[in-house]
Amino acid sequence: MFKGIRRIYFVALALLLVVVLGIMGYFYQQFYLSDRFLPGVRVAGISIEGCSQTEAEELIEEFLNGAYATPVVFSAGDYIYSTILGDISQEVDLEQLLKEVKQKERKRGLISKLSNLKGKRHYDYAAPISYDQAHKETLVTTWNGILGQQAVDAKLDMDPAQGLVIVPEKPGQMVDVQATFEQLPQQWEALEPIKVPIVMADQRPEVVAKDLEYMGELSSFITWYRVAEVDRTHNLTQAAQAINSHVLRPGKEFSFNSTVGPRTLSTGFRDAPIIVGNTLEPGLGGGICQVSSTLYNACLLAGLEIVERHNHGLAVSYVPLGLDATVAYGIFDYRFRNNTDHPVYIRSLAGGGKLTVNIYGHMEYKQNIKTSHIVDEIIPFAYRDEIDLSLKPGESRVEHRGFTGYIVRSFRSYYDGAGKVIKSELLAKDRYKPFDEITYVGPPGPSDIEDTITPTPEETDIPEDIPPSVEENDIPEDIPPSVEETTDPVENGEDTENQDQQTEPEPIEEQPGQ
Repeated sequence: MFKGIRRIYFVALALLLVVVLGIMGYFYQQFYLSDRFLPGVRVAGISIEGCSQTEAEELIEEFLNGAYATPVVFSAGDYIYSTILGDISQEVDLEQLLKEVKQKERKRGLISKLSNLKGKRHYDYAAPISYDQAHKETLVTTWNGILGQQAVDAKLDMDPAQGLVIVPEKPGQMVDVQATFEQLPQQWEALEPIKVPIVMADQRPEVVAKDLEYMGELSSFITWYRVAEVDRTHNLTQAAQAINSHVLRPGKEFSFNSTVGPRTLSTGFRDAPIIVGNTLEPGLGGGICQVSSTLYNACLLAGLEIVERHNHGLAVSYVPLGLDATVAYGIFDYRFRNNTDHPVYIRSLAGGGKLTVNIYGHMEYKQNIKTSHIVDEIIPFAYRDEIDLSLKPGESRVEHRGFTGYIVRSFRSYYDGAGKVIKSELLAKDRYKPFDEITYVGPPGPSDIEDTITPTPEETDIPEDIPPSVEENDIPEDIPPSVEETTDPVENGEDTENQDQQTEPEPIEEQPGQ
């Protein structure tokens, strides 16, 4: 009897186990292996319960096509800008969105799933809206052009009657990007037409009149240029305007390249001769180096800290040897730091062949400073002839005259009120390569070719043992340049003055350079 009862228990237990395993298999199949979404699941408010991946994508895509067309109106006062949501947003990646929904569904508890088999509760999953960054930037640029007003920094100007005067700053206003676009909906859902006020934010000038109250001239430096060189003058003037009115805060660094910007046709620069290595070539921005060199000398005389400076490959004539500063965008920069406790102000003006750079700052930093240089070595140039097939035999033309090279040391010296040197510092030791003088000549003619043929003893009556005449033997083939030419335009140890310092235009042809 007990054996029969025990058998019944075993059979019942086995049946129960089969039922439980069957139920578990069913739910595993339904909740973990099925590619269909469970009851109550919604995406962007759209029910996708019982849908496969493909069916769910079709439902949501149909909804989004209508949502993309939702009108959006941006406004500020009387100004209105109308568009649609699809133009300023990115298209939804439905495959990726539903993949993320499935991952979240798998993490949902079994009890939650079992208790909602009839779909009475909704499990909503958001579809975030991603806005197109490039389109937003385009809108902001458009709005700022219509509604915005750039703040204007205070600056110094020279009044004929009053002298140095302060021109006050002007506040401005620009679009507040974050405050404006955060009003847009962040999730896809059933949307009504959207109205968004364009938020404007006050823009404070970086330099106010108070920053300039105690300013006076710390230094001034002048160089000269040829107005007739139109393209070079254009580039020089544009670069001078770019650095004009620049205010540098205490401890901050000034970058010439960052301030002037790229030298391209699109930024307004033109082709003019520039120094490339040790040759003179046409290039965009020729003339800009005169601005950087003039600024360099003004900074030296103001006692500012030089961070980066490079000399040209060839000597230039608009500043003394060793006191030039070449620049090449992305390669060579001219940088200095404001090592005072107050702002410094750059005033740069070009006109009538005269380029003037003034450095203004707090007058407690005004110092008596002079610069000088010593030529350690003069490197002579060579004369070279090159054939030019466009010339006729016997014709020639000089492409450019030669220039000597130099090895130079430059110095900055500080003086007290009695004119005694307080300290002197070596600025740099520079090498300038010589610039060969090239003469282009036409190809040799028939007579020249005949002259180069060495006659045989039978073809000449001149005995072989007769030496050349004394007159021919005494004439050297190359006459070296005179001492004045090799040392011009500077002499060893030449000084340049501190205030209103200038390099006068030379009567000889200007040496090559930017």
